[in-house]
Amino acid sequence: MFARCWFLIFIVLALTGCRPTERVIAKVDGITITAKELQEELWRRYGATALKELIQRKLLEREALKRGIKVTDSEVAQALREQGLPNNPENRHRVRIELLLDKLANSLVEVTEAEARKYYEQNRALYEQPERVKLRDITLESKENAEAIWKALQLRRGDNFAELARHFSINPVTRQRGGDMGVIPVSDLHPKLREIVKRMKVGDFSKPVEVNGEWVIVKLEARFPAERKTFEQVRDRVVAQLKQQKVWRLKIELPNKLLREAKIAIFDPHLKENLR
Repeated sequence: MFARCWFLIFIVLALTGCRPTERVIAKVDGITITAKELQEELWRRYGATALKELIQRKLLEREALKRGIKVTDSEVAQALREQGLPNNPENRHRVRIELLLDKLANSLVEVTEAEARKYYEQNRALYEQPERVKLRDITLESKENAEAIWKALQLRRGDNFAELARHFSINPVTRQRGGDMGVIPVSDLHPKLREIVKRMKVGDFSKPVEVNGEWVIVKLEARFPAERKTFEQVRDRVVAQLKQQKVWRLKIELPNKLLREAKIAIFDPHLKENLR
């Protein structure tokens, strides 16, 4: 929120803090533009926005002070490094306010047991593991080559699968790993492979099957059944996810909430009319 117009706020404050002057700052085809004209234009366009954000910043700082929340210089420096931002006064100031808002929101958010259970029930799919399999593959260009490799596998009951994959597979991703495809959800497999794998036992290797113009042989090394985590098993994860969502919402809502609840007197008619 506070990042969108710090530069404009700086200009407005710099100019409004000075006595209006007729000093010429630009000429356009002989037409002069004075510092006073620029000040008035910036004040008209951005004064209300700048004032609103300054008020919100003051209210956040007061609320944080009331709750004993502080942001250290080292925290600001670390955040700047993580965001890849130059360590200059403008960025330090903006990041300090962002960190203060984040800490304040985190301190105000609580997740009850009932809320966590409700979130778990509404998002059960997040805590389910689908059926998965650990596979190796040998991918070949032609049916003839695939059948020759399959016969070689039969001679040693598949014990030479990794060796043959390294020497003959054309799969650039798995070849150097002896065909190791890792652990994959069954639902992510090509439909042809999915049907074959469902009928295989651990240790089996398939006959060659044509997939997207290539011939594939797969070996099933492990099978992991689908499982659903109970609430008790994932309680900490649920609470953390729900709290993160609530903090995110509060960081958006809190500055305006503090603004609505504060007693604010605006003495400039233009700012009073345009402050939202």
